[in-house]
Formats: sequence, C-alpha cells, structure tokens
Amino acid sequence: MQIKCTQCAADVTVQQDETFIECPFCASALFLDKRKVVFHYLIHSNFKPNEAEGNLKRWMSGNHTVKDLDLKSKIIKSEFYYFPVWYFKTKDSSGDKIHLQPAASTSVSEIKKLQIPAGALKFYDKNLHNEHEIIKPDVLYDSARQWLSDSGVSLETVREAALVHIPFYNFHYTYNGKTYTALVEASSGQVYANIYPAKSEAPFRVLFAMAVTAFILAGIVCYILAFVITDDFGEAVVAAEIFKIISYSLISVPLMIMAYVIAKKI
Repeated sequence: MQIKCTQCAADVTVQQDETFIECPFCASALFLDKRKVVFHYLIHSNFKPNEAEGNLKRWMSGNHTVKDLDLKSKIIKSEFYYFPVWYFKTKDSSGDKIHLQPAASTSVSEIKKLQIPAGALKFYDKNLHNEHEIIKPDVLYDSARQWLSDSGVSLETVREAALVHIPFYNFHYTYNGKTYTALVEASSGQVYANIYPAKSEAPFRVLFAMAVTAFILAGIVCYILAFVITDDFGEAVVAAEIFKIISYSLISVPLMIMAYVIAKKI
C-alpha cells in the first residue's frame, strides 16, 4: 500500500498493519490511521524519576491537598511512558488555537488542558526511544475529529492535525488505606490528578454559617440596645452602627483564630 507524505507529498510504501512510519525522502515521522496520514511528534522528557517525584511531593504539600499528604502518603509504584494525544491546530478570526484530545484511554481528563509549545514538537524517531514506552493510540482520528466538532469547533478551521506523544511519570500512592494516581508531565513538570485526598470543606462551611449567624444576631442586638438607650430615631441608628462596628470587630477575632486553626489541622 502507498500513502502520500504530508510533508513532501512523496509516495511512501507501507507494509500491512504498519502505523508508525518514517518518510524515506524527507525523514518526516508519520502516523497512519485507516489511510489518514498525519505528522507524528514526540516531546522529550526533561525530568529524571527522582526529579519528577520531587515535583509530586511539592504538589502534595500544596494548599489544595489534605495536610501533610507529602509526608503521610507512600509511593508504591511509578512508571514512565509517552502518552498519545491528538493535536489539532485551528485558525479563525481570533487567531491560532491548539486543541488536544487523548488518543488512548485515560482517567485523567486534565490532559486536554496541556500547553504544548510549538518548539517542543520533535519528529518521532523509533531509534531513540524504547518501543515499550510508547503507548499506541486506541482512539481513532475520526473519533477525535468528531469530539472536536461536538465541542463547538468548526472542522473547516483545522489547519494541522498530528499525533503527539507526551512524556509522563505515572505515580501510584497510598493514603489512609486508599490508592491514588497522579501524573507528572515530564516535559514541564506539571502534576495532573482528577482524584486525590483534598481538604475537607465541611469545617469551613460550618465556620461560615457560624460567622453569618453571629453577625446577624450582633446586628439585631446592637439596634435593640441603641433604641433602649435613646428614643430619637436618628441618634439610635447612629449608635447602632457604632455598636455594630465594635461588636463585629470583637466577633472577627475568634472567627479568624478558628479559621487559622482549621486551616492548620486539615
């Protein structure tokens, strides 16, 4: 079977069931998906395993995760691979835009939000990478285009389509008897995780309800006290506002202390 190279338009002979192809005329890396030929790129890894783990630990110690997750969790397994995504570049009146769609099954939907600098795209060279680290796509090109259309993007604006393999470290860790997964993108070091031990919002919601209740009651008491002191409406309103400033200031102190204690413990 012969295909047209998307770079030089030369006729390239392809063996049956062959998907990762290199044009013998211009050396472009190509990917064949049911007779649809697109460029095949790969982004190089910039992080070693220990560096990627360090990025994960720093993410674990952030404000969005449960307190001391970096210290109390245990990494039980990690693996490195190049994950495939469909890369679409569109151009309309607002300029160029990049749209990504996972080309293989994954539970981490945030992969679609990856930022891929144009200069990071390198033609895939099978001689430079271990084949077992390359995850083959199982989402067809037509399915990816359909997703793009369903998301509101006009297919007529697509100027470039490619298969891009992105380096990831996949970490499995345990916390409180449960196992979680987090991805570290090995080009930028960004951490991606859909499900993780997050801070509980319940104590903050209770504190918020307490604060609202306390301020409302304080306001009512201030007005009652002001009207007890004086019968003049204008003077009573002024006095009530002064009482409110004082009472609100006094109430705010214990509420802030409680908020600090909760933030430190959760």
